[in-house]
Formats: sequence, C-alpha cells, structure tokens
Amino acid sequence: MDNKNKQQKQIICHSGGAIGADTFFEAIGELYGVKTMAYSYKTPYHKSKNKVEISELDFLKGVQKVEIAQKTLKRKTFHKHLNLLSRNWQQIKNAKQIFAVSKIIFKSGVECVSGGTGWAIQMAIDTKKEVFVFDQEQNTWFKWSYTKAKFYTLKTAPKITKRDFAGIGARKIKQNGIRAIEELYKLSFNKQ
Repeated sequence: MDNKNKQQKQIICHSGGAIGADTFFEAIGELYGVKTMAYSYKTPYHKSKNKVEISELDFLKGVQKVEIAQKTLKRKTFHKHLNLLSRNWQQIKNAKQIFAVSKIIFKSGVECVSGGTGWAIQMAIDTKKEVFVFDQEQNTWFKWSYTKAKFYTLKTAPKITKRDFAGIGARKIKQNGIRAIEELYKLSFNKQ
C-alpha cells in the first residue's frame, strides 16, 4: 500500500446510513478506501455494515441541537422524527466539512435545505462548519456564505480536504446526485 492509500484509509465519512445519498456516499467512498461511520439511534431499519449506535447521552445532546436548528427552520412537525434528527448531530459534530445532495429551498423567509437533510445542514451552519450542497434541481454545487447568510453557486465542484467529513442527503437521489458524489470523490482523490 502506497502512502496515498494509507492517507485515504484515515479519511472518515460521517453519515446516517439511510437509503439514498447516504448509501451512495458510503458505497462510492469504499472504492476510495474511505471509512464510513453510519450513525443510528434505536431503529431496526438501519442496515449499513458500518452502523454506529449512538448513546443516550449523544441522543440528548442531539435533541438540544435540533431545538436550536428549529429556531431558524421554524418547522412544526419534527418530534416524530427526533431519533433521526438527533442522530444527525453526530454526523455534524464529528465532521469538519459537510457535503449534501438535496435541494435548496426558501421556507419561512429562510434559505435552507429540504427534508431531514435540512436539519443537519442547519446544525452545521449553527456551528460554523464548511457546508456544500449539490442541488439536484439546479444541477450544481453551492457553498454556504457566513458573511452573506446564503448559499452561493460554485464554479467548480468542491473537494474533500479534511480528514473528517459528512456525506449526507436526500433519500430520493437522482442520477445527477449520484454523479455529483462520484465526481466529488474523484476530484478529491485523483482516481483516474
């Protein structure tokens, strides 16, 4: 094993193991020697071979972060999904960069990301992480600007530059979303 492959073995994708973008981040990352930690909290539906069950303490800390995100997102029906939303905090707290495949929306006067992914993205923004979103509808990558408090279009696809990153996103992933994940890994690790 050469030095480059040793370095890639140390890279960790923090994800949720859900069907869709999460599983593609995990499967494609495996081709590049990227380890995935797929967080879960008391659910029989989590099938990832890289499943990491979070503790009760981690769950409660995640609930606090969900409540902070709720102040910005103003979404009302989140309590029934608290086990999933709380485990999102594990993905974010352990990552230095966040990469998501989803859709950017405007809701309650706020630019945010749709669905459950939006909660994770808001937690990342609340804690000042580097956030990238591939919008499947607009077919392009965006990055969150802390100075302008909005997403801006990237001219080129981003790269994974940190040892720990989150790879998350929509359950209903489209072909362009899969290609975006493939391109992200290829550009980051120069696989020909």
